[in-house]
Amino acid sequence: MKNPNYSQPPKIASQFLSWALPEALIEPVLGDLSEEYLQRISNNQLIGANYWYWRQAVKSGIQFMFKTQRGFVMFIFSVFLFLGFTLMAMVLASSPSLYMDMQSILIVFPPAIAFTYASTSTKDVKRAFAILFSNDSSQDGQLYISSKRVFSVLGNSGIILGIFMTLIGWVAMGEHLDDMTYFGSAFAVSILTLIYGIALKMLCYVAEQKIQTLSES
Repeated sequence: MKNPNYSQPPKIASQFLSWALPEALIEPVLGDLSEEYLQRISNNQLIGANYWYWRQAVKSGIQFMFKTQRGFVMFIFSVFLFLGFTLMAMVLASSPSLYMDMQSILIVFPPAIAFTYASTSTKDVKRAFAILFSNDSSQDGQLYISSKRVFSVLGNSGIILGIFMTLIGWVAMGEHLDDMTYFGSAFAVSILTLIYGIALKMLCYVAEQKIQTLSES
């Protein structure tokens, strides 16, 4: 007896297609692919059927997502472009490991996220990311306002924490001005919190503007 789960196409592939396809094509395309998938399953070709379904889902999804989800795709592209150029600048300046400090990361990101949940709500945070990733322009205007507030609080908290922790580091460095070896390394680490805060603020600013564009659509 066959496992009933085998008769269902790969869930993630189907969700990707539902996200990428125009609304009018979702049902007919998924229906046609499911019929073909079941036919391949009936021929005891489970692995081949899954591979075929994934290949068709990716092919069809990519074909349409640059039209249906163009805003989201461009947002993700801009994020990776920013990260890529940042990494390139680090490599050209020195070793990328010089810009990685776990203490600075923990000082900025977890508190900023905690402040965001405390200032808004878990529901608002989930909705904000759902709207950003779904490219949905049919929601109520108040929902866009609350979603923008989530990214505003997150970005502002990050940059304020970065500045605050950098100033604390500078106070500590003031006690060791006579030791330039300590001063140089401590100064570099203290600046990292500010860099992380600015990076977080930049990404959140782009997310805010993306949601603003959706609200005006």
